[in-house]
Amino acid sequence: MMESKKKFSPPLIIGLTGGIGSGKSTVSQILSEYNIPTIDTDLISRQLVTPNSAGLNAIEQQFGERILNHDATLNRSALREIIFNDHTAKKQLEAILHPMIQTEVQKQITKLKQKFTPEHLLLSNLNSACPPPLIIVAIPLLAESIQKNGHTPDYLDQIWVVDTSVEQQLKQACQRDQSSPEQIQKIIDQQASRQERLAIADVIITNTGNLNDLQQQLQHIIARLPSSVYTT
Repeated sequence: MMESKKKFSPPLIIGLTGGIGSGKSTVSQILSEYNIPTIDTDLISRQLVTPNSAGLNAIEQQFGERILNHDATLNRSALREIIFNDHTAKKQLEAILHPMIQTEVQKQITKLKQKFTPEHLLLSNLNSACPPPLIIVAIPLLAESIQKNGHTPDYLDQIWVVDTSVEQQLKQACQRDQSSPEQIQKIIDQQASRQERLAIADVIITNTGNLNDLQQQLQHIIARLPSSVYTT
């Protein structure tokens, strides 16, 4: 586990990442029990491509009507097939969606920060029942983004990586997505490696598939936050 060298002013903005099937959604759900908000970039990306949206219109203009269903919704399977087999197409899609996603993330962070008043921060430091001063931003491809851009997004204070074995990834993703192991393995191969994700981690959350163990890890991480959150 890496020690973060950065000084923080609460709330901390945490980038939560991990490979497909690693358990990011489960971690976010557990954190929600502490009233810690999560900004889900996957959800944002889906909202950006609803029918007649600027995002979907831009994608249609780039790739044609082949990426649309009969009801004018996005044909995700068709688009996935295109970008998995064409690196240039993948870059084109990223150029359309990533700026839109970043803009929306920043808007949501600004809105959530307004809830963290000085009184709230003081209570968080003194009262364990008060929600910790954290905002989670779930970014599945954070390691890939850092590799591409050469730096961590400026709005993030820490990176938490959900780490699991490839075997666990295959098991969870196949069950969740109703996909074959071959399909999931293809996605894993296109993502950053386990070692590359661990290299960017300030906090490592190990997911073995045991929910109780995951809950205990997160409880321990949150319990240790005051010493790292409140600085002079």
